[in-house]
Amino acid sequence: MFELFFEIGNYAIWIFVVTSIAAMGLNLTVPEVLAPWKKKWLLSISLIANFVVVPLFALFILYLFPLDLELATGLILVAAAAGAPSLPKAMELVGGNVAYAVGLTMILILVTIFYMPFMLPYLIEGVQVDQTSTAMYLIVFMLVPLLLTMAIRAKFPLLAYRLYPVVDRVSDLSIVVVLLIYTVALFMSDFSVKAGTLLGLEGIAVAILFILGSFAIGYTLGGPELQNRQVLAFGTGFRNVSAALVVVSASFTDPQILFMVLVIAVFGIVFMFITGGWLYRKNKKEGKRTPARDL
Repeated sequence: MFELFFEIGNYAIWIFVVTSIAAMGLNLTVPEVLAPWKKKWLLSISLIANFVVVPLFALFILYLFPLDLELATGLILVAAAAGAPSLPKAMELVGGNVAYAVGLTMILILVTIFYMPFMLPYLIEGVQVDQTSTAMYLIVFMLVPLLLTMAIRAKFPLLAYRLYPVVDRVSDLSIVVVLLIYTVALFMSDFSVKAGTLLGLEGIAVAILFILGSFAIGYTLGGPELQNRQVLAFGTGFRNVSAALVVVSASFTDPQILFMVLVIAVFGIVFMFITGGWLYRKNKKEGKRTPARDL
């Protein structure tokens, strides 16, 4: 029974990864990809924040709150994965710099695909990472779908327009299936006792602290313009769960690692919904909810 549950869950993970990236590609234009290069200093800060400061912050948290190796691995995987495909949608809702969010997400995903296989062995001490397999999985399940759907968007914009809502809906449904399956399996198996004991209040505190701290890092480093600070805050706080799940499937078999990734993802979604809702109401009240299309 549990084997079937986990098999369905694994298929749902791959569907989520591919469709979340494909949805972004179908909604992405070349000018939007090039937009971040107009302000190289902001792009540089964004890359440093996501690939240097946030991973170091995760290591600092683990120094303060040592976790079981598998749960710590899950945290590091999320910390190393930047470029959540839902970032542009979030910025459109709260009134952030949408043009920068779209282009930045594309760049972060591309860097993540090559950054994770190279850096993970150095970030996760005592854990073996199959670098070749990880790189191939990231390329096949993230880079290829992204490039293909971008090509469709460029050559057949009407087709992309029709496909986008379908692919986006499948992505939303598949991550719900993933969360439901592994939550049910968690509470119906012996793993629930072990994982619950390992995570505990300390593990929950680590997940919450990581999300809050990552958000604060982006907001602090985002520069003087509020809209850019909002983009970077959400970009650092809302990690690329798709990439983290790809690496888990490629290199790890311990369900505790997946459990930690999903826990951080859930806390991140909840926090971003709360923060995004507050910003939406604030911008609407001030009459400033007009998504910025230019840098």
